Amino acid sequence: MFKFHKFNRSTVIHTARNITAAAGMISLVGCVSMSGINPKAKSTQAVTLKSGQAIASASHIEWPKVDWWKAYHDQQLDALIDKAVSDSPTLRMAQSRVNLVQAYADSIHAETLPNIGGDASAVRQRFTELQFIPPPSAGNWDWDNKMTASIAYDLDLWGRQESIWNASVNETNASKLEVQQVKLELVNAVTRSYVQLAMEYQLRDLAEEYLDEVKQRIAIKQRSMKAGLGTEMEVIEAETPLPLTRAKIEAIDEHIKLLRNQLAALSGQGPGAGDSITRPTMTLEASAGLPDTLQANLVGRRPDVLAHRLHVEAAQENIEGAKKAFYPNINLMGFIGFQALGFGQLLSTAAGIAGAGPAISLPIFDGGRRRGNLSAKTASYDIAVENYNTVLVKALQDVSDQLVIMQSNRKQIQEVDMALASAKKAHHLAEVSYSGGLSNYQHVLDTNNIVIHQQEIRTQLQAVRLDAYAGLMRALGGGTVDETTAKAMPLP
Repeated sequence: MFKFHKFNRSTVIHTARNITAAAGMISLVGCVSMSGINPKAKSTQAVTLKSGQAIASASHIEWPKVDWWKAYHDQQLDALIDKAVSDSPTLRMAQSRVNLVQAYADSIHAETLPNIGGDASAVRQRFTELQFIPPPSAGNWDWDNKMTASIAYDLDLWGRQESIWNASVNETNASKLEVQQVKLELVNAVTRSYVQLAMEYQLRDLAEEYLDEVKQRIAIKQRSMKAGLGTEMEVIEAETPLPLTRAKIEAIDEHIKLLRNQLAALSGQGPGAGDSITRPTMTLEASAGLPDTLQANLVGRRPDVLAHRLHVEAAQENIEGAKKAFYPNINLMGFIGFQALGFGQLLSTAAGIAGAGPAISLPIFDGGRRRGNLSAKTASYDIAVENYNTVLVKALQDVSDQLVIMQSNRKQIQEVDMALASAKKAHHLAEVSYSGGLSNYQHVLDTNNIVIHQQEIRTQLQAVRLDAYAGLMRALGGGTVDETTAKAMPLP
């Protein structure tokens, strides 16, 4: 049987502390120093940013739900978004990045655990007669055989590996949130394209109505000319808008086809899938507003803001890991097995080998490698902080911008509705006057033209409202981060 010295945990720890203390004394006189390397950037506190009048005066609404687009009450839109979320190559690529970062985190975690391995070798060789090789192997050919099991464990006395692992965990979680941001942007893009498609169909209806009006004007002028009450010039003037109106309809048809192709591509399908997209039937009854305590909660609700916060925390952990590399460390190593010349005695007690002991690393002089690494990690931290600050400011701007648009849009629609009501009333009076023989039909067409123009403006304003609502939901995080997660992420 093998005979080994008996070591218990307290003995190992006591020995490690003594060795480390000695190593620390040696490193004090070394050339490696981390002095003068400190982060310069500071994270912006969300509550210190002025929200502005648009945010302060907004009415209260609930935080968006994950399926916020269902507020449009359009089943075709629901189906397109479901298809996009399940089949988008962009979203699958983002998920693959999560898998990649997770694999890296797993490999870093392995560095914090004992490493156990085995090794076996058999080498046929001629042994020298001039060293300590026993006969009959000396001067002859024989097999040199070895079988061992080994263990290595980094004590990580200062927690360097743990800091690096914590950084990798934060990066993994950040990647998961980035997937949610990609999903949010994808859903938002589908919704906004769908809003534009709905508007183009409505504008086409109005263009068709105007085309019919132009044809009626031409017919009136042609009849007047035949009756000797008009001229050819008047007919030509009436015909001038005809090709332009047809060109406008053709341009709208082009936009409709392109938007169908875009929606098909966003949902991970070929252009042929766009041919089956029918006219949208969108309605929106949701009002513009903001949830309570916007600034305090926005940093916990928007996946991109959360992801950048985790990048900052990961960078901080990397700095800690770089600092701890300046301290001495101890690796424990041990092995047990058999080694013999020839196979006859390989598994015998006499062939047994074993060993154990510490390996000490002392950062006395490294040519500036550790300082360079710490400087790089510190610079990365500063970059991560400034990226976070930028995203946070942009997040509040996004919210404010969408609110400004929606608040202004509401007022514009109110004014246009009044103008449209007046135009329709004038058109009705013109029809009554024409029916009573008090005016000609040209007046009826003129007033109807004003109605069409006001309807075009209202259609465009309505599309702006639908689009701004989608923008507001994206700015608020789109419900991709639940309340539990948001509460678990306190303000930095």
